[in-house]
Amino acid sequence: MHFVAFQNVIDLIMTDQELIEGLSGRDRRAINYLVHTYQKRVIKTAYYFIGNLEDAEDLSQDIFLEIIKSINSFKGNSSFSTWLYRISINRSINVIRKNKRRNIFTNIEQLFGYGADKGKTRLKEPSHNHDPFEEKEAKEFINAVIGRLPENQRIAFVLSKYEELSYKEIADIMSLSVSSVESLIHRAKINLQKMLADHFNQHSK
Repeated sequence: MHFVAFQNVIDLIMTDQELIEGLSGRDRRAINYLVHTYQKRVIKTAYYFIGNLEDAEDLSQDIFLEIIKSINSFKGNSSFSTWLYRISINRSINVIRKNKRRNIFTNIEQLFGYGADKGKTRLKEPSHNHDPFEEKEAKEFINAVIGRLPENQRIAFVLSKYEELSYKEIADIMSLSVSSVESLIHRAKINLQKMLADHFNQHSK
């Protein structure tokens, strides 16, 4: 089953409850609204975990199918978008486990661009003149480093840095406390900095 978001759903507005009821009844308008509203978000989330846009687009089809098939299991304990994130993340992690892939497209500036946060250090990408390896190799290494993060750290880190979700939103998605999410992201940053710094130190000798 291939999903296509039709243009005429742009003017259609559904509440979460209307969408859920429509999906439960396999209403085509509700299905089209689901895809039109959430397709980009689902693809983007999958892409951050599996690192390949084509694979992420293919996976989004499976994710939408699972959402429709399991809609009656949605209990309303969280928002619909939170439930959708959970499914997207779980399916993406399953792909990673199955294929033993740990690729997330990123770069050091994105990883440690703390922005306005004071008191934080920023690990900057080495210049080309001092880079101990080629750009392609550097990206592959960074991808591998992120992939070595413990699963919960990786999920929390991606949702914070790339999806730009609040700690509260991440906590809801991961069924954790806000303090636990803060700790996961903090440990993820420390681990990433340590692994990258160790590698650069080794290659600068």
